Amino acid sequence: MKALSIALPVLALVAATPVLAGDAAAGKQKAAACVICHGSENFGGIFYTLQLAGRNADKLAIKTNKYKTFKVLHPVMNMATFLYSEKEIEDVSAYYQSIGKPFFTSPLFTIKGDDEAKPAAAVAPGTPAAAAPVAVAAK
Repeated sequence: MKALSIALPVLALVAATPVLAGDAAAGKQKAAACVICHGSENFGGIFYTLQLAGRNADKLAIKTNKYKTFKVLHPVMNMATFLYSEKEIEDVSAYYQSIGKPFFTSPLFTIKGDDEAKPAAAVAPGTPAAAAPVAVAAK
């Protein structure tokens, strides 16, 4: 009974510890072909809307596996991912998640596939929404 009382907290701690699916260091080496379009920690990539820096590794791996298995058709991505193993895809995805968001992001564009909540736009003074009547408390 005493062993069980010790084992349960240890099992709970192990279950609560996050497990990274891929190896970011290995992914950095394997992402050499990806960097041209998708960027790296020092280079934004040639297409701004395709930056992967800071993206969720699980979502990247799922999407990349869809390219690999031709469930999503894109000639360049289908050929680029065809020879990658699932472990290599997980490593590259972990690398992109590990490098954080790009240093510069333009306020005029959103990164394609970005699932983050967008902040509400501020209402400029003088616009109809800003001129809404304000309730006044009665005396």
